[in-house]
Amino acid sequence: MPGRSIRIARIAGIPVGVSPWWLVIVVLITWSLGASYFPEEIHGIAPGASYALGLASALLLFASILAHELGHAIVARRHGIEVEEIDLWLLGGVSRMRGEAHDPDDELRYALAGPAVTAVIAVCFGALALLLPSSTPAAVRALVEYQALVNGLILVFNLLPAFPLDGGRVLRSLLWRRSGEIGRSTETAASVGRGFGYVMIALGGLELLSGAPEGLWLALIGFFIVMAAGQQAMGAQAQAALSGVHASELMSTPVVSIPERTSAAQASADWFVPYRYTSFPVVDEQGRAIGLASVTQMQALARHRRTEQLVGEIADRDPGLLVAGDEDVSRLLERPAFARVGRAVVVDEPGGRPIGLISITDVQRTLRAARLADPAANGSAHAAKVSAARRQ
Repeated sequence: MPGRSIRIARIAGIPVGVSPWWLVIVVLITWSLGASYFPEEIHGIAPGASYALGLASALLLFASILAHELGHAIVARRHGIEVEEIDLWLLGGVSRMRGEAHDPDDELRYALAGPAVTAVIAVCFGALALLLPSSTPAAVRALVEYQALVNGLILVFNLLPAFPLDGGRVLRSLLWRRSGEIGRSTETAASVGRGFGYVMIALGGLELLSGAPEGLWLALIGFFIVMAAGQQAMGAQAQAALSGVHASELMSTPVVSIPERTSAAQASADWFVPYRYTSFPVVDEQGRAIGLASVTQMQALARHRRTEQLVGEIADRDPGLLVAGDEDVSRLLERPAFARVGRAVVVDEPGGRPIGLISITDVQRTLRAARLADPAANGSAHAAKVSAARRQ
């Protein structure tokens, strides 16, 4: 999946970012079109003009992909799903959502929104290509025809029933509507997705063996689908297993906190070294949690010789890192802050004082214990075993 992206815009209130890998695919598309497609379509075109058209085509392609993702994001937001960001990256685009659709009909609408936008774009470019007068410059005609073709291919590819592609999400929504169980529907759709991914990897390998370098790209896409489908299936299993389990049941206690006016040097000497924890809650003068301080932050301050800086000034104060004891762990896993840091401070209410720490390791340990207790358990029945396994 995409890594850390660089924020470039905000459209309809939705942040848009690009991964550094996005530049790689832009360069590859520009080079490929400039070296072969446009010289074949436009007789006698100069190399500079050919590569300029290649760059314009690459940017128009990603503008179409951005519109596709905005279709997903806007429809998802209208149905109560929070949109964190849209990322453009190596294999196209992805809408980062917080949470899942609430029912199969919402999932179906969200899944079809992106392809609907792409279909409109493909039809518009196709109609424009047909309506262009004969006097239109060959460069303009070639550019328009390429956009019609590539958007049509994107539409067909995205509608393959290979989860997590859009077609796979359509399949999941239909299975969910039929069975009423999103977890089982996700696992089935993910299995179909992995099957498609393995077929793509095999076909890509055969193309490479036959001397076609394009096979490498097909195999890469297949590998991505296999990995993403597996992650989605594991996530669905964890969500189902941990639904109804509270953060207080999994948290580690007792909790040791660092006062916000402690220097980084003192925090390292009196907390990080003797306790050997990777992070600590930071509290204000009233003992209320305000954030987390990590060993990575301490090491960075030490490298820059800024160890007199106060812990409260460098603590990660993301509100998503503070959770109530009755927070459902399945919802906690959806928090971007928890996914980023891998841990959160459990606080009492209404005081806001730390009563424990919960980490991704606690969650994984509990899931392993519950599966060991009953490997066949899943869904809501599994949740009770998770709680029991944690209390043993």
